[in-house]
Amino acid sequence: MKTLRRMLLVLAMTTLVSGAFAQSFEMGHSSVQVGYGFGNFIRAIFKTYEDTYSQFSFKGTGPAFAKFEYAVSDKVGVGVNLAYVSASVSYTDTSVFVPSAGTFYRQTLKWYNVSALARINVHFGSNDKFDPYWGAGLGYRTGKTSYTDNDPNYDNSSTLKTYIPFGFETTFGARYYFTDNIGIYAETGLAKAVFQVGLSGKF
Repeated sequence: MKTLRRMLLVLAMTTLVSGAFAQSFEMGHSSVQVGYGFGNFIRAIFKTYEDTYSQFSFKGTGPAFAKFEYAVSDKVGVGVNLAYVSASVSYTDTSVFVPSAGTFYRQTLKWYNVSALARINVHFGSNDKFDPYWGAGLGYRTGKTSYTDNDPNYDNSSTLKTYIPFGFETTFGARYYFTDNIGIYAETGLAKAVFQVGLSGKF
């Protein structure tokens, strides 16, 4: 009987200790994040025209993020980050009517940027729900800026592509898990957005 009690005591203590030292980031686990960013420099410039002049209109998407990470140890993870952002601003001159187009003279400037970066994160938390980390990414980046108008007499369209297809980012971030597998994440730093937030899942 005493032996059984000792075994139960050891089992209980082992459970308590293992729970106390459980981490939200552990070797062999994978995680995915999808998020949205705020504070993109070029998009902010485009948006300023709409806010300042009534003849300008703005459209934009992102920055949007998709991430995957695999824990190669209890402190280090490697993966890939995908990001996309686009913006366009149009100017309408209501004093010039273009008969062939059936509308006023209109100029449009469009821009987009997309990247796929290999990423390494260093995790320094020991909590089973809160997972702070720092990370950096290197990889491929491309984009394009284009100009068009509806002038029927001249072709004024032009396109400028990204000449250096190289991308880099570094951010501090954290994940907080409401359950064993589902949570949220937030990052700030040098990336397509100064600040980003979204959903996080691990398996």
